Amino acid sequence: MSKKPITGPPVTQIQLERDLRQIGVSKNMTLLVHSSLSSVGWVLGGASAMVRALITEIGETGTLLMPTATPHCGDPAEWTSPTIPTAHLAQVREHLPVFDLETTPTTLGAIPEAFRTWPGTRRSNHPLESVSARGPLADFMTADHPLAFSEGKGSPFEKLHDQNGWVLLIGVGFNRCTALHFAESLTKKRRTSKARFPSENGGKRTWVEVENVANDNDTHFPIIGQRFLQTGKATPGSIGNAPSILLPVQHLVDFAIAYFEEVL
Repeated sequence: MSKKPITGPPVTQIQLERDLRQIGVSKNMTLLVHSSLSSVGWVLGGASAMVRALITEIGETGTLLMPTATPHCGDPAEWTSPTIPTAHLAQVREHLPVFDLETTPTTLGAIPEAFRTWPGTRRSNHPLESVSARGPLADFMTADHPLAFSEGKGSPFEKLHDQNGWVLLIGVGFNRCTALHFAESLTKKRRTSKARFPSENGGKRTWVEVENVANDNDTHFPIIGQRFLQTGKATPGSIGNAPSILLPVQHLVDFAIAYFEEVL
């Protein structure tokens, strides 16, 4: 089988750093990144180059965060990629590995997986919705991640909001913007779902069920994103070849809460 040839010029770490500065990333920021490495292009050094560029631009006094979620640690009946045949559900549930803070990889892509294992990175201890962080606020951001409403009050996303933080979307849309789940969690008519995951204590396995904000399924988040862009408070640009947006979390959350309270 022939390999697909590389087309176009490479994206270097120097270019990534320049692009990050141009979109508004700066020293001392508290910045959460959602990303797609393939959208950035042919990056010399791969995901590690992207992580280095982000760390360089926020500096050692800034705090970098990335979601390192592990949906494959949840109930296999809820899996969508892949779906599990009903005949195998009992066996999969019985032998499904329990989330391990140190070793369970994230399924959110190459960049957050590289960041998860980066020297100095901390990770919150949530079996489905962990967040990794590096910088002066890393311990604070990842401590005491609540099991229920894992993207709501007390979560790293509330802390990001309270720290006047920022979100950077690199090659992904608002459907990946977890700050919008945080915003919805604060509203009276929030959509909810159940999340289930295994836990082991003394060799005994039990299944834990908690309440969470429901998946948006591209219903409202893209609309909120497009309308928020029209306010002029977000900064669009490009990181490598990836269309990207830098967002102030407090303004975005306030805007989204008003939207949800009107339409839900």
